[in-house]
Amino acid sequence: MEQELYQRLLRSLAAGEYRIDAGGAEIAVRDCFDRIPGHLDPRTEAAASVTREDFETRAGEIDPELTRNQDKLLGMDNPEGHSLLEQLRYQFGWRTLDRSKGIETRYETFLVDGCEGTRWIYKPKTRKEDRPCLIYIHGGGFFGGDTLTVENQCKRFAELADAVVISIDYPLSPETKYPVAFHMCCETVSWVWDQAAHLGIDRKKIGISGDSAGGTMAVAVTLWDRFEGSKRLAYAGLIYPSIVWGPDRNGTYSVWKKEMFDNPEDNQYIKEQIETTGKLKKEAADWYLKEGENLHTPYLNPVEGDFTGFPKTLVMTAEYDYLRPECELFTKKLKDAGVHVRHIRYGGIVHGTFDRLGYAPQVEDMLMEMAKDFESL
Repeated sequence: MEQELYQRLLRSLAAGEYRIDAGGAEIAVRDCFDRIPGHLDPRTEAAASVTREDFETRAGEIDPELTRNQDKLLGMDNPEGHSLLEQLRYQFGWRTLDRSKGIETRYETFLVDGCEGTRWIYKPKTRKEDRPCLIYIHGGGFFGGDTLTVENQCKRFAELADAVVISIDYPLSPETKYPVAFHMCCETVSWVWDQAAHLGIDRKKIGISGDSAGGTMAVAVTLWDRFEGSKRLAYAGLIYPSIVWGPDRNGTYSVWKKEMFDNPEDNQYIKEQIETTGKLKKEAADWYLKEGENLHTPYLNPVEGDFTGFPKTLVMTAEYDYLRPECELFTKKLKDAGVHVRHIRYGGIVHGTFDRLGYAPQVEDMLMEMAKDFESL
């Protein structure tokens, strides 16, 4: 995509913002200028509809970002003989270009519950003390994804916010079950707090973020920090997290309805994108949890948490995402608990879009909004 067009699309998101009420939650809606209501964003539709034949016969017409990620879009050439888990992991991630400047990278390994994790540290090369810090947890249903997928997003945020970013590579399910990954994320909050001076971090400006399953863990870790820790987290930036995991005790969390999604032409790609995430949610739970695990804990089923005292929060959702209704419920629960919360819905995009930095302008807008929030911490 030409940079002039990309920048125009990016600017149009905030410029065209309007607000709606969704079940008591105030939602700011942002669309790219070329998106038609009730339809997928043009770039999302191009990615959803491209075929192997297109890559073979129209290679010169296809966006280079799609060509770079052809295998991720189409999946295995010969999926027979591979498990569902192997096929999903093959397609996870998106190869992006580094849009940041002047960011240094290093990593270190650590052990929690006998398992090894890795912390990737991104920070501006210029020497400075008391920078804000964002702890980032990648998505992937707890069974896929990695820090490489979100590395350029973390580096871009470090540049935008002049911040230190700590990205956690945790062991995946089903090989490693809950609560190991959760414990690693909690331990990282404690580590950042203890090492703040060494890392050049301002303890008053530590936030947490994550996409999808990473967003789910970010909510759980923030609840842990509030009620078992020391209120070290001052901010949460949550990208389409799942907050309803356990069985519903009284029916109050059953918020999903087909009618909540605007699809007047019954577009097959919209239906497929929503349904796929819904189906994978059950698989993800089966892989992540031990048999007989108690789901009535906010660290697994965040919707059951007490959000009193939750820090300043930004919730960001995709219009055509199975998880969008529960994110709107979450926003209302935060509001009712007196939390300073904003919610931005990006029109026409789907679950997983955060991987697509440089192709989907919405991703950079998300990073810019979180960076703006950091200015007022």
